[in-house]
Amino acid sequence: MDISTAADRLEQARSTSSGLPLFSRDPGGLSAQEAWAIAAEVDRRLVERGRRRTGYKLGWTSDAMREALGIDAPNFGSLWDDMATDGTLAVSRLRHPKAEPEFAFLADRVLSGSQVGAADVQRAGRWSVALEVVDPRWESYEFTWCDNTADGSSAAAYAVGEFVAVEVAPEDLTLTMAWCGEQRSGEGRAAMGSPAEAVAYLVRELARRGARLEAGMVVLTGGITAPIDLEPGLEVEVSSPQLGSCSLLCS
Repeated sequence: MDISTAADRLEQARSTSSGLPLFSRDPGGLSAQEAWAIAAEVDRRLVERGRRRTGYKLGWTSDAMREALGIDAPNFGSLWDDMATDGTLAVSRLRHPKAEPEFAFLADRVLSGSQVGAADVQRAGRWSVALEVVDPRWESYEFTWCDNTADGSSAAAYAVGEFVAVEVAPEDLTLTMAWCGEQRSGEGRAAMGSPAEAVAYLVRELARRGARLEAGMVVLTGGITAPIDLEPGLEVEVSSPQLGSCSLLCS
C-alpha cells in the first residue's frame, strides 16, 4: 500500500466527515508495518502544519477484548491541541461517534526509555477520569486492528476531570459512566491489568520510535467498559469515588 496515498485518503475523510472503504480490504491488504507508517505520516503532516501533540490515547488495552479478537497488543494514537473539549461537543460533525469511560494520566515529568514500568509511572504523574470520543473514518465498523492503527486509533475528542494524586493502586481505581438513566461500571485493572502499566507500555513503545512522553502530556489509557453511541442532546457523565467526575454534553 502506498503510504502517502493512504494518508491523503484519511486526511480527506477527516476533513469531509466521509467514510472510507477499509484499507484491510484493499487487494494488497494492510500490514501492521504499513498501518503504523500511515499513522506516522498523518501525524508528521499535522505537526508540519503547526498542530501541537498534547498526548496519546491507547486502544485495545482490554485483555479480554484482545483475546476474543485474537489481537496480540494494544495500539495508540496521538492527541492534538483541538481534541480537548470544554464539556460540550458537536457530535453532528462526526461520523460514528462513541464515548468510552477511561482513566487519564497527566505526566508531571518526562517519562522515557525501554525499561519504564508501572511503578515509574505512578511516581511521575496524576490521574483523572475521562470520556474519550472515538470516531472511525471507515464506512463500516468492521475494521481490523490494522485499520484502526492507521486511523490513529480513531481519536476524535475527549473530556477530562481534575487530575489528582491518589494513594490507591491505579488498578483499584473504579469508575461509572452514566447516561439517560443507564450506567456501566469498571475498574482500572481492565486496562492491561493497571492503567499505570498501560502508560508504561506506551512509554516503552515510544522509546522504540525515538520518542518520549513529555511533561504536561495526557494519556488516555483505554476504554474500561463497552462504548455508547453519541447523538445530539445526550449528556454523559463519568465519575469515580477516588477521582471525581467529568461530563460531556452532545450537540
